[in-house]
Amino acid sequence: MNPTSPKPAADVRVDPRALPPPKWWGQYELHGNPQERKFVLRWRRIVTVLGLLCLTCYLSLATALWGYYSIKRQIPGVNWIDIAILPRFSRVQEAIGANYFTLAKASWEKKDYVQAVFTARAAVQKAPANLDARLFLAGCWLKFGRNEEAIRTLRDGIPYSASDTRLQQAALRACLDTGHYQDLLKLLREDFPAQGVRLLELHEWVYKLAEVRAVLETAGASKAAAVAAGYPDLATLPEAAPMLAQIDREIGHGPQALQRLRSALDRNPKDPTILYAYANTAKLIGKLDEAKAGALKFLEADPRLVDAQLCFLEMYGSRKGEDNAPWIAECMFFLRLHRQEPDAMARLASLCAAQGWTDVAFLLYENSLQENLTGMPFAIYYAASLVKAGDIAAADAVWHQLEQKNSQELLGASYIEAMVASGSGRVSESMQIIDRLRQETAKDPARRRLLESFFRDFGYPKLAEALAVNRP
Repeated sequence: MNPTSPKPAADVRVDPRALPPPKWWGQYELHGNPQERKFVLRWRRIVTVLGLLCLTCYLSLATALWGYYSIKRQIPGVNWIDIAILPRFSRVQEAIGANYFTLAKASWEKKDYVQAVFTARAAVQKAPANLDARLFLAGCWLKFGRNEEAIRTLRDGIPYSASDTRLQQAALRACLDTGHYQDLLKLLREDFPAQGVRLLELHEWVYKLAEVRAVLETAGASKAAAVAAGYPDLATLPEAAPMLAQIDREIGHGPQALQRLRSALDRNPKDPTILYAYANTAKLIGKLDEAKAGALKFLEADPRLVDAQLCFLEMYGSRKGEDNAPWIAECMFFLRLHRQEPDAMARLASLCAAQGWTDVAFLLYENSLQENLTGMPFAIYYAASLVKAGDIAAADAVWHQLEQKNSQELLGASYIEAMVASGSGRVSESMQIIDRLRQETAKDPARRRLLESFFRDFGYPKLAEALAVNRP
């Protein structure tokens, strides 16, 4: 037993200067005279702890984001280090874009076209530098007839892939195939040069010839000839001969155009573009025998080529005398060979409309109904062939029937309605249509020139003159 008993708590003497025990984040200190206690924060420790806490949260967030992309969404190519280090995060975007691109191609193969387009757009938005995804999306827009969207998609890729020949060729082809010649000139003269890529200064003749074509379609043959004169090397290229011959013909130098094509054929006798241009030019300047010989040469080079067959039918299109038998034989062969090919049949129907072959145009219309093709375009071709043949009353009756079936699909062929109305004596109605076409083509001179040529070819020069008023 301890004989010494503890002192009561009240008897314990406390030093008035004693300080409370320090904390990790701060402590009391004595300052001044007389001395006073002040609490001082340990900022170094506080900042260190806060920094470690933030770092832990950031790394946890990066890990969670990596798990979301890699495990939940199963996107290949997403690395943790690319998420954790911000300058490398663009690689994550590229991986996501590549995954979207793969899904878009899979959707397209499954014929889920809408989903394919939406996914491809997401791929391009996530990875703008992914040229494969951009080209795929542009191709989808072109197949849907959204030409402006396709060209915009390709143009937006110029800051990322201006030096890539695939983008250059795709943009060039999209503008040429869809008739967007103003956009083509802007690409060649402004958009690509702004990124340091001057296509017109390269040795590639394709871009120079494309510029000449665009100027021809937008400003006429005289200005196109001036542009072509700035590229002397084009005159020596067989591939450029058809375009240069067209310019020569439009400025009134028909014999020179034909001679140019003859020289081109001597150097490249099997080029289909040159063969057709040669036959067509000979026909336009009145050398029918030479045109028939050229068409026969074209057909002999490839008897199953659609271009060659249509050229032969066009050059032998009088269907009189010695032309009749070979024309019928070739026409029947064409129908047997391409009966179930909508594109080939549509091109033949277009030729029938331009030549006024009402019998064949009607046959193609009936065939389109039996072969489950789209009947409406072939009916329009049939109506156009009646106009070309001069049977305005029959064309008016056919057009009236088409309006009752589906008037919406006729809006794109209102130029035929204008000729039908004009031929039937409804002048005011035809002028209203011309006014509407003038407004629609105010910013599209290439289409206006095409319509003017169409009216003249079908024997309605007054409509062409009315459309040409206030030419842009």
